[in-house]
Amino acid sequence: MIRVSPTEHALLTLARAIVGMGQYASVEDLLRAIHTVPRRFSPPALQVLRDTLAKGSVLALARAGGWRWEHSLRDGQTRSGRLWERHAPPALHFSPITLHVLRWMLEQPMTKLAVTSLQVDGTPTPADELFLYLCCRLVAGTHCARALGVQQVFRRSALCWLGFPEQFGTKPPELDAAAFAPLLADGAWLLEALRQELAQRWRALEESKRGISSPAEALALGTAQEAVLSAFLDAVDAAGRRDLAGFLLDAARPLMEQPASRWVEGLSSSATLSSRAEAARAAAAFLRTLSRLSRWDAEHRAVRFFDDDYDTAQRLLSEWGTFGEAGFRRAEDHARELASSLLSAAATVPPSSPGSAP
Repeated sequence: MIRVSPTEHALLTLARAIVGMGQYASVEDLLRAIHTVPRRFSPPALQVLRDTLAKGSVLALARAGGWRWEHSLRDGQTRSGRLWERHAPPALHFSPITLHVLRWMLEQPMTKLAVTSLQVDGTPTPADELFLYLCCRLVAGTHCARALGVQQVFRRSALCWLGFPEQFGTKPPELDAAAFAPLLADGAWLLEALRQELAQRWRALEESKRGISSPAEALALGTAQEAVLSAFLDAVDAAGRRDLAGFLLDAARPLMEQPASRWVEGLSSSATLSSRAEAARAAAAFLRTLSRLSRWDAEHRAVRFFDDDYDTAQRLLSEWGTFGEAGFRRAEDHARELASSLLSAAATVPPSSPGSAP
């Protein structure tokens, strides 16, 4: 039996929860408290941590969607099967960044707004990026999310922004297509593995907008979404991997039957019409992004049989067909309605007369 200290046990418990081998509830008390973490860990603890990260990350990828039979397009060819059948086993190398993040999460009262800044050196590996993403997933929707979202190592992660734009609160700094380049390397196996989970995340994010009452919050979220998706679509288009954007259609499909007003039904009626109009336009950020996929879809339809990319175009037409031209029109109509409805209301409000009540 491997013996570890209480602090090492706490760190291993947190690591297990992050990779999905435990729940947030099991570590909530750990994240609320302040722990004194030793500078060095015992060899048995490090051995267990390496084993937890290696096996837990593979399990997390499988659960996120890697187990599904999917199609991916690379180099003009369709590859089918589960994630491990479409790709050679990736080398999951965790750098010291992962351990630094774990230490920091134990040392801070994560539910407090004021926490010590997390300082790390080096560039995260793909395995580190996955770990950062899983950290965001663990605390999503909890009081710990804000403390994590202000740390630079998370704010510089394109994958974290793509999965959890709501945790960061403001427009991503210097996020462009180049930021997604590491995620597109080696066949983009990480993005492929997370496709289903990303679709669920973005669908839930859109559905959550009906509960937003603050125009400022709606504006911040919409601004972040638009910036992240613009950079992401630039990157996958340049890499010839438009298929990686398919999760956006998976997210949008069940939303299209809802009325456009549902996106903004929670906005406070006490807010000014101008702020509500601005928030309504921001709420349509995701819907506006779908117009770019609509243009791609039209381009795919125009590819002729003897063109080099005919097979790729046909595969994308087949995959996106369940959303189809009708879905793109519906998304465009919703975006237009959200952009114009409150503006129209503002334009028709009569000016106050001198004797009217304030």
